[in-house]
Amino acid sequence: MAINTLFHSVLTQRAAIQLMSVTCILLFLVTVFSIKLQTPESLPNSQLTVLTDTEQQYKINTLPDANSQQWKAVDDFELGLPMSDTPHWVSFTIPNLRSNEHWLLELNNGLIDHISVWFIEEGELLDHYQTGDTLPFLSRSMPYETFLFSIPKFDQNLRVVMRLSSDGTLQVPINLWAESAFLVFNGEHSILIGLFFGILFAMGISNLFFFVISRQPVFLLYAGYVFSFALLLAAMQGIGYKYIWSDSPWMQKNSVSIWANATVFYAIVFTNILLDIKSVSPRLHKILNALAILFALSLIAGLFIPKSWFLEPFLFALCGISLFIYAVGIWCWYKQVHLARFYTLAWTSLLVSSLIACLDHLNVLTLSISSNYLLMLGVIIETFLLALMLALSVNHQRRQLYRAQREALRKERDMRAVQDEVLEQQNNAQEELEYSVQERTLELEIALRELSEINRELEEKNTLDALTGIRNRRYFDKKYLAEVRRSRRERTELVVAMIDIDHFKRVNDEHGHLVGDECIKFVAERLKKALKRPSDDVCRYGGEEFSVILPSTDIKGAQDLLEQLRLDIQDTPVYSAGVVVNLTVSIGLASAIMDPQQSEDVLIGFADQLLYQAKNNGRNCIVAQQLPTSE
Repeated sequence: MAINTLFHSVLTQRAAIQLMSVTCILLFLVTVFSIKLQTPESLPNSQLTVLTDTEQQYKINTLPDANSQQWKAVDDFELGLPMSDTPHWVSFTIPNLRSNEHWLLELNNGLIDHISVWFIEEGELLDHYQTGDTLPFLSRSMPYETFLFSIPKFDQNLRVVMRLSSDGTLQVPINLWAESAFLVFNGEHSILIGLFFGILFAMGISNLFFFVISRQPVFLLYAGYVFSFALLLAAMQGIGYKYIWSDSPWMQKNSVSIWANATVFYAIVFTNILLDIKSVSPRLHKILNALAILFALSLIAGLFIPKSWFLEPFLFALCGISLFIYAVGIWCWYKQVHLARFYTLAWTSLLVSSLIACLDHLNVLTLSISSNYLLMLGVIIETFLLALMLALSVNHQRRQLYRAQREALRKERDMRAVQDEVLEQQNNAQEELEYSVQERTLELEIALRELSEINRELEEKNTLDALTGIRNRRYFDKKYLAEVRRSRRERTELVVAMIDIDHFKRVNDEHGHLVGDECIKFVAERLKKALKRPSDDVCRYGGEEFSVILPSTDIKGAQDLLEQLRLDIQDTPVYSAGVVVNLTVSIGLASAIMDPQQSEDVLIGFADQLLYQAKNNGRNCIVAQQLPTSE
């Protein structure tokens, strides 16, 4: 009797702590959706270039010229380099920021072995940093989880040169921060990180408490899994090196290997015991035990094998074991093992995020955000679902304890069921009638909704040009009228451009109308690609003539945009039906803040006049002019 009372007390305390854990997780999710994290500045006019130093022959003063073809251009500043210990030189230019703000340069990866950074202005070295996670944490210029460098003051463009090398993958998102924005970001980011690790710590401590009281090994294994996963994420985020093993570069070098293997080891053993695999399939039980031993040996081997040899096979093995454990959960679900379906649902988010993170570190996938955040999100969702699963497990155990009492109440429920049968039949008849009415109403609503969608699709098709796929003259007339009225109302500048393909009749006469159609589609595609803002529109005005509407745009910006377009069309030949056609366009560009006294057609008419003036000037040019104000 005393044992039953103690067990009931443990279950009650467990349910209470699980409820508090779920509350903390919900608080984390609310915080995530409430906080709008600051984002770093972009470098739109800068080109990132990379030089692979295979023979390790270069120094900062012997590097090839910045314009040399040995430097390879990279599309963006989310740098991802292959898994190798070969040094890589990275170079880019920071334009004159023209601000009194203090700026910071961040390499958003805390696991890079060697980093050297030079800031150079007009051939003069302004500052130089050398760091990496092979050095003690206090050697960093700024005590932050990732690598943060202060950008010196400069007058002209500042060239940044970096030398990076690491045994593992080099995934280095390069961020430029204003100091004020970074302080805001760091504060909000710290709140999320604190809540995240606080939840994991609470879950680990609570399960250790349950193990001490109940002596059930599943609680100890789950606590080991939670703590290992928390330390793994702390190592990947750079938090572990900052707060826990900051004086041990050796531990920093091996931390990911140690805690990743420990996490997988605990996950396998925890799965084996929780789902009672031994009673379902002794063969699968032995396989899981062998895999657990394999990852325990991998933990030891990772301390002695170079990371460049160890990391790639381990990541592939981690992807495989993630899929295997997930398959075990589904198989147990199919075998109707107790808790298998909740276990599978709980692990879905974690295994998917882990798989994506592994593929990201293998450079198979390119993500717009750090894979560490995906892992954190997966862990939070998994912890929430596991908390619910364990609460259901507690509820299941309590049902077993009181099964005898429920059996005694069953006969009484049966007697009441006979009395309620007649009332239930009446209620069913009423519900069927109400359901029938609701069903007919729903069918009518669906039919009306489908009709409305068809009408919208038809209206959308009526505004598209059949040949080019861009908007047609009908749409232009409505859009132009609306923008003229908005310009009058809001006193904003409106730009209208008329664009005509030069000597288009000659193209049709020499090459045929099919080639002429391809030329029209080519110009339409270039126009559509040139416009970036949702409010800007390009339309086919008629034949080989196009019109562009640019609301809230000054004439200089519009002229620069269309000049780039003109040069692009001039420099890009059209290939069609085995012939090459070189096209040029003439552009008339008019701008005005429309007055209520002016006619609505005056701006488009003036743009048309400027188009003919461009043709008279020899074609392949732009004539841009402000609409003269009416006296």
